[in-house]
Formats: sequence, structure tokens, C-alpha cells
Amino acid sequence: MKKIALVAFDQFTDIDLFLMWDILGRNTEDWHVRILGSSTVVRSAHGLPVPVHGPLSEANSADAVLFASGKEGIPAALADPDFLPSFELDPRHQRIGAICAGAFILQRLGLLRGQATTHPDARSGLQALGLEPVDQPLVCQGNVATAGGCLSALYLVGWLVESWFDADKRRATLLPVLPAGQQALYDALIGLSIRQGEVGASQQKTRHGMSSNW
Repeated sequence: MKKIALVAFDQFTDIDLFLMWDILGRNTEDWHVRILGSSTVVRSAHGLPVPVHGPLSEANSADAVLFASGKEGIPAALADPDFLPSFELDPRHQRIGAICAGAFILQRLGLLRGQATTHPDARSGLQALGLEPVDQPLVCQGNVATAGGCLSALYLVGWLVESWFDADKRRATLLPVLPAGQQALYDALIGLSIRQGEVGASQQKTRHGMSSNW
């Protein structure tokens, strides 16, 4: 059974965490999902208190770590002197991803190079850090992925599941939350976005002479 850690903090964006939690939490046979935080309860951007299942350090032993976002929550988390030191993540053995401004956490942890995506309003911030912000919902660099826009959680979860299993498993995981009558449209879009994210990163690595194993 694989272990998935969803990292939250005060002022996290509600839909980021809850959409990933809902989609992944429907499967209790292939993986186990836990919400981690630096305190026993974190409060969402809309004020909803959420008890966490464990401390941030549990992420270091998880098979996958997915970071939520938050316009105010991310700067506050990064300013917390205990937040970043809690993580000892290894992309050689873990899948690591982030939604929107969660990309700034990955950058501070030294997990991003070259291209990345985030919320459109935060692209200039990524660029100021020396990254190339890409206008697409998903950018994958080996076992590290960034997603831009809250609903891109569909793509991030899809990438995670497909990277572990296959496209059929990804379809089965996401199908229950897709709009009625539009499942085929969404499935095609999700599959295309995952391929686009992987191909774009590969092309960028080739241009800069980076190893495809990153």
C-alpha cells in the first residue's frame, strides 16, 4: 500500500486540498492518504478548521507528497523557520507535486529547474526566481510536477496515479468526479495535459543539456 501525503498549512486554498483529498480518498486499496501540517489543526483560506493526521516530517517517508497552495498561506509557511527544515524529500524515490503557489515550496526545497507552472497571477514570481513559467496546467520533470490553477488538481492526481500504474488506473480514479456526459472529453483533456507536461519538460531538458533522469 502506497502512502500519499497532502501538505497543508494555515490559509491554504480550500479546493486545492479538498479536491485532491476527495479524489484520492475514494481508493483505500492501493494507497493511503494523510493530511500533514505543522500544527494539529490548520485553517483554510475560507476559515474552515481541518485536523491533520500527522506532522510535516511524515512526508519524508511517503511515496508521494503533494503540496496545496494559498495566496497568503504560502508566504506565511515559507516565513516559518520550522516549515522547510521539516522536509527531506528525495525525487529519486518519491513523487512530489504542487498546486499553484505550492511551486514556490518546491523551488525553495531545490526541486525545480528550468520550467514550472503555477497560478497565472504568480508566474512573475517564479520568473524572478530564475524559472521559466509555462502557460499550461501541468509541467513534469521526472518525479516532480507542478500544476497551475486549482482545477489542475485533476491533472496532478492523474499524473501521480498514471506514473505509478497506467492510464487505465488513472481513468478509473478520476472518472467518479467528472461531469456527466463529458467524461470522454475530460479524459482526453487530462491525458493530453499529462503528455504535454511530460513532453514540454523533456524538450526543455534537451535544450539545456540536462539529464533526462532528473
